[in-house]
Amino acid sequence: MPATSSTSRSGRHSQSSMVSDVSAVNVVGPPEIANTNTTGITTKTKVKATVLYEDASADRLEPLVDLTQAIPLHSKKTDRKQKRREKKEVKRASTVPPRGLLDLPYELLYSIITLVEPRELFVLCRVNKSLRNFILSQEHLITRDIIAWRYPSLSKCFRLPVLAQDLDENARRALNEAYGDALSPRRVNANYKHVQSPDPSLVCFCYTCRLRWIFLCIIVDFAYWQHHLDNGLPIPTIPRGADPDWNKKLVAEHAQVVVKALHSQLWYVRLLQAHLTSITRSIRRNTANQGNRRSRFRMTPTDVASGTDAFLDRSGPPTVDFPYNRDNYDMLEAFMPSRSWIKDDGKWVYVPADQHERELRLLERQRQEAPSSTAVSQTPAALVPRSMIF
Repeated sequence: MPATSSTSRSGRHSQSSMVSDVSAVNVVGPPEIANTNTTGITTKTKVKATVLYEDASADRLEPLVDLTQAIPLHSKKTDRKQKRREKKEVKRASTVPPRGLLDLPYELLYSIITLVEPRELFVLCRVNKSLRNFILSQEHLITRDIIAWRYPSLSKCFRLPVLAQDLDENARRALNEAYGDALSPRRVNANYKHVQSPDPSLVCFCYTCRLRWIFLCIIVDFAYWQHHLDNGLPIPTIPRGADPDWNKKLVAEHAQVVVKALHSQLWYVRLLQAHLTSITRSIRRNTANQGNRRSRFRMTPTDVASGTDAFLDRSGPPTVDFPYNRDNYDMLEAFMPSRSWIKDDGKWVYVPADQHERELRLLERQRQEAPSSTAVSQTPAALVPRSMIF
């Protein structure tokens, strides 16, 4: 018992001494504490204590603002690393497969678009703005290749008339003196109820350009009535001397389509496609008619599927049957004016592309040779053989 009580007193004494040491640590820092093990070896360890100081002025301090900025690295080594990184990114971007049509190379994209039908070109123009801008910027080249591949014969039969704004002063003077009062729109092809008269302020009024305008208008009108012809529905007839309002509106709409073709090659090639479709439908329709024994162009399903006018280059019946009214649409098959078949050569011969310039030169020569009082007022029909036009 006496030993136990002495031991407890010694323990309490050691604890009180440690408390006093800790209080000393809070004042002067970590002291060195002697540790006596069972073997009697003394080691010294330092006690790490956290000191908390209370500052009465802490509430008056402003908040800290971090103004540290990254130091830009500029050295030859970093420059070399940056160049290597850029080369890797460029190489990685070049190896990424194209995700859209516009990501293809220019040559490949151009080749794909030239294989598209003219009707589909208008659909592609509505896909997005970038594709529309590409097609419109390359419109002349695209339509040139499409015409050379699909419609080489039709493009020679249906040429665009020359715009009046492209005529020089000498040509205008020659036309005025040659035709005079005939330049009035009321005097132009007034007997054609299915074709609108050409506007002298819009297109050239020479004989060649007037025929070109009429032929293009017939393309639109003939394509419009194909549904009636395929289904055996009668086309409304117009009495002589009458011009109903529905016909005026229809003819005006067709003329607007031709005006679009004068200013846009996409619309022009679209007209050629529409006329080729009308020809194939007419040949198929008349072939199925057992009572129609007339000779016609040989057309196979392969020719129709090809979407080209190559079969129209073969020998066949004359293609200058001019439809003076809509009653002639029923028996009309391949309407391709401005060409004639030469049997000795075994090929079709077309009206020259510079026929407009030839006619203007003839009018100017006649104006210079003839007195002003006896100006020529007749159509120079001798410029083109009638068999090649109608």
